[in-house]
Amino acid sequence: MAQSFYIQGSSTVTLSAGSILSVTDSLVNNGIITNNGNMVMGGVWYNLGTYNPGTGEITFNSPTGSGPQIINHNNQAFTKLRISGGGEKLILADLTIVEELILEDGVIANENDHRVIFNSGAIVTGGADQSHINGPVYQQGTGDKLFPVGNGTTYLPVEILGITTASEVGVNLVEFSTPQSFDFRSELSAVSDKRYWEMDVVNGSLTGTQISLPIHGDEGLSTTAPTTQYVIVQSSDSPIEFESLGQLNFTGSTTSGRIVSNNAVTENLISIGILSEGIVVYNAISADGDERNAIMRISNITSFTNNKVSIFNRWGDKVFEVKGYDNDQLAFRGDSNVGGTKELPAGTYFYVIDLGDGSPLVNGYISLKR
Repeated sequence: MAQSFYIQGSSTVTLSAGSILSVTDSLVNNGIITNNGNMVMGGVWYNLGTYNPGTGEITFNSPTGSGPQIINHNNQAFTKLRISGGGEKLILADLTIVEELILEDGVIANENDHRVIFNSGAIVTGGADQSHINGPVYQQGTGDKLFPVGNGTTYLPVEILGITTASEVGVNLVEFSTPQSFDFRSELSAVSDKRYWEMDVVNGSLTGTQISLPIHGDEGLSTTAPTTQYVIVQSSDSPIEFESLGQLNFTGSTTSGRIVSNNAVTENLISIGILSEGIVVYNAISADGDERNAIMRISNITSFTNNKVSIFNRWGDKVFEVKGYDNDQLAFRGDSNVGGTKELPAGTYFYVIDLGDGSPLVNGYISLKR
């Protein structure tokens, strides 16, 4: 145990397995530390030299009320990092987790947008209002990934489910102190005016994944709306116009719940929205290769997972049919899929939509232009 600990540039300190180094004030490292034990830090941590994480653990436990605990790890890695004692832990450089981050009590905050980076295979234990990361979080690897972000007082974690391509993805929570007004497509009746999350796909792909977001009832949305109308929404940042990613499932309530998207994220902003009631068919396709109005878009269709969409030509011949229409991979683009795949000629076609919930069929006409 020590009040303060200073390691000169020519010095080496090695902690063996089972040993504990406890420092109540500051520890400054200008030399080399190899940690196979447990370092417990109650004050400032300045790693200006080399920290070999070994198999060891480091705990930051500066108590609540003592001011931010300063952590300058000099963009190096921790094998296992434990956050306890409460208060704010202010990181002054990127911080990498090799095996595990244990969030017990205290909030990791950042200066100048420094990141917490999880190596492939690293895990998060804990996470709550009193212990999370108030700053950008990056996850590497495949599988289900948890991003334990929050706003400093509320835990608002993001989960990306089913990453199949080795990827690096970042998530950053953006909160607004005053309500914002965003544009959104007609399939939506409202979008959260309180917050959104920024996505950063550094490499890899989110194709085929779902994203899960928390519901707290403070999103600026109607908490009396049916949970079936809650969806995850996405937008690019220029311009911001949110569209629905649908709802795969919803657990809990509109004041304490969680929602999973039906479709994968393809833009860099995500949030929570509420669907307009019923479905809307955009009854024109311009199949000219510029990707604008390239599909028959059916708003809110992804809320009806057992839907079936059929397209007929003017003679009543079925030319297209799909179950689970999703405005993405399963969508009408002006090509037939009945009796062979071929490009359909420009003209007027007839659609029939079975929502699969026992409600009346929806039908009408669509114009295909080339």
